[in-house]
Amino acid sequence: MSREDAQKRIDRLKKEIWKFNHAYFIEDNEEVSEDVRDSLKQELIALEKEYPDLITPDSPTQRVGAPLDGRLPKVNHLSNKESLQDIFTFPELEDWIDQMRRSLGKPNETFELLSEYKIDGLNVSLVYKRLDDSNEYKFIRALTRGDGVQGEDISHTIKTIESIPLTLILKDKDALPDALEIYGEVYMPRQSLEKMNKNLPEAEHFANPRNAAAGSVRQLDPAIAAQRDLQMFCYGVHQQGANQIELEKQIDLMNFLSSIGMPVNQELKLCNNLDQVQKMYESLQEKRHALPYDIDGVVIKVNNKRKQRDLGSTAKAPRWARAYKFPAEQKTAQILDIQLQIGRTGAVTPVAILSPTQLAGTTVTRATLHNEDEIIRQDVRIGDTAIVQKAGDIIPEVVEVLKDLRPDGTEAFRYPSHCPSCSSELVRPDGEAVHRCLNTNCEAVRQERIEHMISRYAFNIDGLGKETLEELISSDLISDMADLFFLKYEDLYTLPLFKEKKTEKTLKAISLAKKVPIERFIFGLGIRHIGRETAEILAKSISWETQDIVEGVEQDLGPQVSLFGEAPKEAVVLGILPSTISKTFLQQTQEHLASIDGIGSVVAGSVIDWISETENQLLLEKFEHAGVIILKSEGSTLEQIFKGKTFVVTGTLPTLGREEAKKYIKERGGKVSGSVSKKTDFVLAGDSPGQKYDDAVKLEIKILNEEEFKKL
Repeated sequence: MSREDAQKRIDRLKKEIWKFNHAYFIEDNEEVSEDVRDSLKQELIALEKEYPDLITPDSPTQRVGAPLDGRLPKVNHLSNKESLQDIFTFPELEDWIDQMRRSLGKPNETFELLSEYKIDGLNVSLVYKRLDDSNEYKFIRALTRGDGVQGEDISHTIKTIESIPLTLILKDKDALPDALEIYGEVYMPRQSLEKMNKNLPEAEHFANPRNAAAGSVRQLDPAIAAQRDLQMFCYGVHQQGANQIELEKQIDLMNFLSSIGMPVNQELKLCNNLDQVQKMYESLQEKRHALPYDIDGVVIKVNNKRKQRDLGSTAKAPRWARAYKFPAEQKTAQILDIQLQIGRTGAVTPVAILSPTQLAGTTVTRATLHNEDEIIRQDVRIGDTAIVQKAGDIIPEVVEVLKDLRPDGTEAFRYPSHCPSCSSELVRPDGEAVHRCLNTNCEAVRQERIEHMISRYAFNIDGLGKETLEELISSDLISDMADLFFLKYEDLYTLPLFKEKKTEKTLKAISLAKKVPIERFIFGLGIRHIGRETAEILAKSISWETQDIVEGVEQDLGPQVSLFGEAPKEAVVLGILPSTISKTFLQQTQEHLASIDGIGSVVAGSVIDWISETENQLLLEKFEHAGVIILKSEGSTLEQIFKGKTFVVTGTLPTLGREEAKKYIKERGGKVSGSVSKKTDFVLAGDSPGQKYDDAVKLEIKILNEEEFKKL
């Protein structure tokens, strides 16, 4: 980026950040998430670091908080308010320790660290003034952080918070400062927000507890604030006057605040090394959504107060503390290109190619734009800065374009009319949002079908990546899914990507995949609307008593479940030939299939349409000629403790994969659903569970963390 381009980008970023900060801090209106504001700020920091001469005093990186609202009186703080520097990764945590050692000139210095929850609330300062020569202190006022120098006077609403004392009694008469400025976070518990929103018109609902807390303390009428369950955690103090209470450690400060009656979060941990900090951080990620209040990370402070003083502060933040924030669930990224992705059913999905960005712990370079209508609705353009989030906890998607950051000269995206792979005309069926390539011989469609078939939850064939499949298709060795099972040693060994060891390993994996459980086989066919759970339902609908059974097929089932160490199990299972699938479904009417619980008319129609195609019937026969046998296991011998219970699994579990947890539930008789409803019995929630967690709270569904789940 040239210096001129950097200047333009910096100017746009400053304007956008201040706009969002004003909405967030002053208007209590969270136009974008804190993750997005952090993302924009990190980009600005990086540009200012590359071009330090472009840093200006009005940059959001050089100031704390936001300008004040005009409604409430403005009052100076007793001490200027600093903000904490954010970090997001363990290497950044290690760099911080190195920076402190360099600052002290002691390369081997060790630090005891105090870790505490980072409450996602409204930063507030409470001022208490000593009465004459007594040890009694009276509440004088409460201020928002404001711009760090001045804050808004919110005394009238803060006094309604019952946990905040209006009088303090200090015990040490030999060290009594003239005034105490105590600071912390005002927050609203999640359940309190739910109750409050139920009593408000939908248009006035608060989006999250932080906004609700901020809006409540800024009410002009304290009676309104008194009706809302506001609470506060305190974590810092400034002493004014010649006499000072000696506090040698940060933990002593927290104990002091607690001893004089201030509300303090007792979830504190002293850590002697960074591994202990990381362990707390990861543990908190797991249980954060089970807490009664919102948190967005861990605050880490040097425990020794003398070292704090020696380290001091920069113009913006203390050197002795960091905010270790959880992985962002939303980030900003620049759209470098828009490409079309062809799926196994011919569905065409526009995809934004992004500048690499860390999102929910992974590097994201692509995000779905869903369809043409969505591109038009958001006016997405190449060169735009977009807000990206993980949809359904897995797939990155563009949720908003920040048009104020749009560079000059961008053009509206023109949706292509022809398939980028085979040049066939794209068709948008009536009533559908997506375009489709209807050419069954389209190379992109064929490759996607084969990739789907060999995937983990279908035939599960190791060693066949995208590049390998491209080579097999371009060499005319395979043209459909069944062709894989006809491959010979001499077919593979001569190809550039294959050597002797890889050839043998690939052929062995293909051979093992010839025996495939029926639900995996149905899923692997790639029939439209047939996901894994629907494939299981269809598999169970087949009556094996009326089929031509291939008996005595030996199959190593592997570990029945890997969660709690059950031993591997081998079994002799029943098998049927692939052509039986076609015979079975051709004998059924669409109405009969639709009547099966969990199928419905759309899925039934899709199955009948697929199986009625001569090409697909020939494909099943081809599987049969290749020696593929569809298996039925004897069923699980595990106790059916979850029979009749419906689970929803969401978020990232700390030690279990979500699929592992789902398998565990199903093998014990439970049902796993993709959405929360009144029929849901349990929601198993990990980190970043999203909307499903919120739905469970609203419907009062029992929410389990991994530890609680294992105890069922």
